[in-house]
Amino acid sequence: MKSLMSRFSIHSQPWLSHLCLILMGWGTPVWAAEPIPIPVPPPEVNTVIPIPVPAPEVSTAPIPPPPPPLESSLERLPVPRVPIPMGFVGSDRAMNQLPPPPEMSDAELATLAPVAPRTRFRVIVLDLREEDVANQERLRSLVPEVIPITLGQRRVLQVGSFQNEANATQMRAFMEVNGFRAEIQPLP
Repeated sequence: MKSLMSRFSIHSQPWLSHLCLILMGWGTPVWAAEPIPIPVPPPEVNTVIPIPVPAPEVSTAPIPPPPPPLESSLERLPVPRVPIPMGFVGSDRAMNQLPPPPEMSDAELATLAPVAPRTRFRVIVLDLREEDVANQERLRSLVPEVIPITLGQRRVLQVGSFQNEANATQMRAFMEVNGFRAEIQPLP
């Protein structure tokens, strides 16, 4: 024991002096500590005032019968008789308004020769790959009515169709300012 005490000096290890006092019984014994009283107030008494709630009214109306089930048909829908919309047309409001459908029978429509429309122009975006989702989303944020089309052997995106070349030129410039390579094509 003396060799152990010679290795550890009480003065070199301050925590050792307290440990020695406790081990020798000179420290404060645990059973001598007294509890400190902590005053705890009694719980508050809440008085609840009942609020009268009226009883729900009971309806005497009869419950309507459920609607008949819808018939699901797998037949194809007929092709519309009106021209198909051309997509984003810029400030050219006349393109947004479709003409009313003609009042003709199917037999009369079949005998009509196709009418040559006025020359129109479409603007397409080139070099935008299908897997380039980020640029496609950016393009759709600029022009929501983007239409994918096939041009020869490649897929391109049509961003507008216009009745005059000035509006088509504006759209092409808008696309190029936003980093897309665009081209104007005359439509028959």
